[in-house]
Amino acid sequence: MQHPKMKFVATKENRQHHIECQRDEHDPDVFHMSLDGRAYRVDARRMPSQIVSLLIDHKSWDVDLERIAKKSDTLDGRIHVRVRGRVLRFELLDERRMKMKEAQGFRFDVGGVVSIDSPMPGKIIKILKKEGDEVKEGEGVIVVEAMKMENELRTPKAGKVRDIKVKEGDAVEAGAKLATIE
Repeated sequence: MQHPKMKFVATKENRQHHIECQRDEHDPDVFHMSLDGRAYRVDARRMPSQIVSLLIDHKSWDVDLERIAKKSDTLDGRIHVRVRGRVLRFELLDERRMKMKEAQGFRFDVGGVVSIDSPMPGKIIKILKKEGDEVKEGEGVIVVEAMKMENELRTPKAGKVRDIKVKEGDAVEAGAKLATIE
């Protein structure tokens, strides 16, 4: 059985690296991966101590992964990777979550008004604020379900909800204007 190819974006020191990963169809511990276009064969085994033992192109690595982000924040992919005594700090998100994060839909106009747009097609499952509500920077306004994941769209600035252009249950396209904050 052919396993789906998963795509990730790892960000370290403001540089993005593209990762593709596909489980081998014959050996569940083997992955075919590429990092920025360079291919690798990776044999990965989780050890009882939370360390992952990796054999990458016949070289052995013991890696300890620690998620720093809160599990409740699906758009925060901060992790620490400890390998050979060094701790590397990354943000690791699958492509869909990276698009959601990058395109959280914030658009500014000259009047300081912010439009919250849908970063991808989905369904409005919850309206968290109503017109006239005061909001703090980073506060959730609308929850969109896309690809069976709930994504809370937040305001990038403090202000007042000028209008909500959708209602719960609405299907929306990528780029659809959902709300305006002033």
